[in-house]
Amino acid sequence: MSSREAARNSLIRLLAPAADLAYRERPRVRVIALHDVPERARDAFATKMSRLARTHNVVSLAAALDRTGLDKGRLNVALTFDDGFEEHASVVAPMLRELGLPATFFIPSGSLDLSQPEADRFAKNALGRCGSFRFLRREDVELIAAEPNFEIGGHTAHHVDVGRLGEDEVAFEIVEDKAALENLTGRPVRFFAFPFGSPGNLSAQALQAIADAGYRAAFTIVPGFWSRNRNPYLLGRDCLSVEMDDRLWDAFLRGGYDALSSLKYRRRLRAATE
Repeated sequence: MSSREAARNSLIRLLAPAADLAYRERPRVRVIALHDVPERARDAFATKMSRLARTHNVVSLAAALDRTGLDKGRLNVALTFDDGFEEHASVVAPMLRELGLPATFFIPSGSLDLSQPEADRFAKNALGRCGSFRFLRREDVELIAAEPNFEIGGHTAHHVDVGRLGEDEVAFEIVEDKAALENLTGRPVRFFAFPFGSPGNLSAQALQAIADAGYRAAFTIVPGFWSRNRNPYLLGRDCLSVEMDDRLWDAFLRGGYDALSSLKYRRRLRAATE
């Protein structure tokens, strides 16, 4: 960890109690965004999920949006998993099933059924990730979608930065992905997550294409509590790692990074949506 990152994390932990007290709207809702769960992190993942089940009210995205089944006394948290990694089927889904936790899996349909060389190229070129990764198969997605506690969400067909695409390309990536996932699962795909997810990866034309495609909501990785006045196509998520220590994980969920994020992203978020 760099000294800059260590200083940022210390500040997040320091700001968390004040942020927690400052946000008075009840019930409180936040969304966690997770990605791959590497072999070295499997025990940490199990520990984090078990602890989350004990200490928070874990709800589905639909329940959070509809404000049903929420707890006014505890933080309500929705779990999401991005990018369609193989371990989402082999590790994540079984653990969540055992704990009775709902989740949404945001999947780029173009990542399905890749050979290992194809998967390595997809990870490098589409995700910007180095290393060897495995992605879901079509039958994995069908099995996940069939479970009542799980839902499949859109993530563009090829995990593209929609903030850099022209209008026609944006519409194709969003519509093609949604249609492919709905044809595969036989279920409506209601939620979308922006690949990369920062304000620089958004655009007004992408927001319009998402709405036109019939999505209920879309998610960034700009953290924040959900306000009643929120834009349903700019909902925030905390992009966390299961390898974070518990104190830092909790500090993010208490809003410790929200003010820093607002200072960092406010102008870019406004520019991306005008």
